[in-house]
Amino acid sequence: MSSSGLLILNGAILTVCAVFDYKWRTSLLIAFMLFLPLLDKQWVFPDLKPNGNRLAIWLVLAATGLILLASKPNYINAAINTLFFAAFPEEWFFRGYFMQQLARQKFSWRLSDQGTNNMRCSAGTANIISSVLFALLHIPTQGWAGLAVFFPSLFYGWIYQKSGDIVLLIFLHALSNIVFFIYINPQ
Repeated sequence: MSSSGLLILNGAILTVCAVFDYKWRTSLLIAFMLFLPLLDKQWVFPDLKPNGNRLAIWLVLAATGLILLASKPNYINAAINTLFFAAFPEEWFFRGYFMQQLARQKFSWRLSDQGTNNMRCSAGTANIISSVLFALLHIPTQGWAGLAVFFPSLFYGWIYQKSGDIVLLIFLHALSNIVFFIYINPQ
């Protein structure tokens, strides 16, 4: 199967699993987000090597999260869950895999008998498409309000395109979820 075909299939599998609400939905989605990229032989594994700047930023984000949690320790379990079961698999799949693979694809179409046109998906278009899919997958659990994650998703995609740092995104995503849980929508 071609890389673009596998990319579309992986996105479709994830979408079908997310559309319905069933007992094992979250576990299945996490498993697919973590392992579907590994099936794509054209995928380039994200750079996980820390350097001085990366490590400093990671530590600042981690320290910020710990300070927030020190003031609200009843959210520690939610923070751990959001790091490992939301931020990590979502950023791994949507930015580290889907958006990057989409930006590498060449799409062909035939407009007339004059021949086939080829076009590469731009980085911005890849970010928008992956952010739309990311937002749509939040509707079953969050209702139409789930579409609001489109805007942070665009921001995360932009950060990833500029930095190439998936660990930064995972920490940033987890930290933004913690801020949301503690200050915007406390329960």
